[in-house]
Amino acid sequence: MSVETTRNRDLFIKLSFMYFLNHILKILGINDEIIDIKPTEYITMHKRGKLKIFDNILDFVAVTRSDKIIIFEFNKNMLRKKDFKQTYDYYMRVYCKEKKDIETIIITISKGGTLTTYTDFDVTFHPKIIKTKEINQQKNLKAIRNKFINNVKLTSFECSLLIALPLFELNESEESIVREMCAMLKNKRDCIPSEELDGVVMGMYLNILEYIEEDEQEELLKMIDLAATQQGIVESLINQGKLKGYNQGKEKGVDLGKRQIISNLLANHSLDEVARRLEMSEEEIISIIQK
Repeated sequence: MSVETTRNRDLFIKLSFMYFLNHILKILGINDEIIDIKPTEYITMHKRGKLKIFDNILDFVAVTRSDKIIIFEFNKNMLRKKDFKQTYDYYMRVYCKEKKDIETIIITISKGGTLTTYTDFDVTFHPKIIKTKEINQQKNLKAIRNKFINNVKLTSFECSLLIALPLFELNESEESIVREMCAMLKNKRDCIPSEELDGVVMGMYLNILEYIEEDEQEELLKMIDLAATQQGIVESLINQGKLKGYNQGKEKGVDLGKRQIISNLLANHSLDEVARRLEMSEEEIISIIQK
């Protein structure tokens, strides 16, 4: 049995993304804090036993403490015109619903591509694009390693960079970096400031899901002591009244979200294509639609 329960996995992923995106804000020099993520329409794809979080452009609508809305998009491939259109369409849906200024940040985990804007009629969409694989972080990785070796506490910025390291250009593979940082969290935990520890653990959780084979994830999840961190965070949120009613409405919300996603796909694709894309049977697709 995994340290994370199936019942709470979507909650933990949401909480982890809140921490992960706050690390990204810090790296980008944006002085704000994400306090919530609105319901989204993204699809998580499974490939070769991994939960592929960054393989496709995913929409995450983050709400900051200053009441600002930021749409984060992640993409591992070269940005194409259709990707920009998809992002723009999503931006417009969120804008029409929220009726306020929205910032869009696209994290492109690649070096390729020259597109920077998308024009629809007379409107030009110009999101902020960060090509992380164009940014070499080997020097900062060396500095972080030296701090761990010498038992020196990391700065708040270094804690954020530690979580985001697999996104950047390094001499080592993403998988080896994640394994190394998990080992550091186990053996050199005192190097992480106490006020940063929960955020580092929850951010590393996403890296484990993304870069480590499913049958090897359990070992690393225990290594970073994810279960204790999750329990502490959830208990804290419950005490603050922030998770009230979550469990009661979760199953209904998940079914509604699935129906919405499948309905959108069926508008442009055949039943067979949707079933293959979602790795589900046609019978399962029909059953969800008919609920």
